[in-house]
Amino acid sequence: MKRLIFLLLLLSLGLGTAVVRAQSELILQVTDLGISYLFGEPVTFQARLLDLPGPVAEAYIVFRSDGEGTSHVFPISVEANGSTRFTYAFEQGPLRPFAPVRYSYIVKLQDGRELKTGEFSFQYLDNRFPWAEREAESVKIHWYAGGEPFGQAALDAARKGMRRVRDLLLVVPSTWIDVYIYASVVDMQKAFEMAGIAWAGGHASPDLRVALVAIAPGPEQGLEMDRKIPHELAHILTYELMQERYAKLPIWLREGIASRAEVSINPDYARALSLSAEKGTLIPFGELCGSFPPDSGRAFLAYAQSESFTRYVIEKHGQAGLLALLSAYGDGLDCEQGAVRAVGKPLSQLQMEWQRATLGARPAWAALGEFLPYFVLLVVLLIVPLANAFLLWRPSHG
Repeated sequence: MKRLIFLLLLLSLGLGTAVVRAQSELILQVTDLGISYLFGEPVTFQARLLDLPGPVAEAYIVFRSDGEGTSHVFPISVEANGSTRFTYAFEQGPLRPFAPVRYSYIVKLQDGRELKTGEFSFQYLDNRFPWAEREAESVKIHWYAGGEPFGQAALDAARKGMRRVRDLLLVVPSTWIDVYIYASVVDMQKAFEMAGIAWAGGHASPDLRVALVAIAPGPEQGLEMDRKIPHELAHILTYELMQERYAKLPIWLREGIASRAEVSINPDYARALSLSAEKGTLIPFGELCGSFPPDSGRAFLAYAQSESFTRYVIEKHGQAGLLALLSAYGDGLDCEQGAVRAVGKPLSQLQMEWQRATLGARPAWAALGEFLPYFVLLVVLLIVPLANAFLLWRPSHG
């Protein structure tokens, strides 16, 4: 009997604790939510907190852009009617461009209770421009210069690019991809600065399914669309295929696939490869696994090599070989061993074969390796007898 009473007492204490905890984690109702900003400038959050059950001791706003590892937490003031207003001036860094921003409010009452709102969100878009929009086949094109013909041409380029990537990787998009087309690199640079990206003509954020490109309306727009739009779409669809394993892929493979997706390959690639092969300045692919050179000329050569090398791998080992490379590198194997598992050869040997087949050239270090046995034989046949002859000739000082 005593044991039963003791168990009932413990149960009642547990239920009491649960009730207290439930009361201390009250849901905070909110209305009049508002977000206002000009892209690249401070963002203002406003809301009115309803039915506060007691005096406020502390209040906070918590927000985070998708893809960021940490949340921003700032104290806020709450007026008597529950209204609150907070302006974020990028004290801890800018918001991620084109990313959803998720935010909520927390209020701590003087009696110790804590109230929380649900989570709200808005997408941090570049609202400096009057974007027009057209969509088809899982792609939405956004543009603001060039009129309707420009938008239709961009959508056509996106369709061609999507087909090329689907044929290359056997991947189908699961949802919409947004492509934002700026009329100039200068217009796009603000978004790049906020994302911490170097000056470039295009960029993809695969996890956001967003691509940014700079294409000016005019006679060259078609060629630029056929290159830039499929290139960035390829990055997003490669991520679609690989998910979190995408980050483990060598840069040369990511860029090689993206370059192969282009409808019009840059004709200057062939010239850059030919000149570098003649001069012996081709870049070992082992150096292109983690990053491309910061120098623009060497970076261009890296893109040219990646496109040509990826094409060679597909021609030599087929689509199965390309997918095997993606799988091996996605599993975390290093550059040399990933190629061994995928096609049975280390990356350095694949590069040597590519140079011979595509450029009629071979790396200087490879040639030295081939002649090393002959060099050793030369040393044995010539140097050793000469040394012996010198020892025999040396006069005696006895």
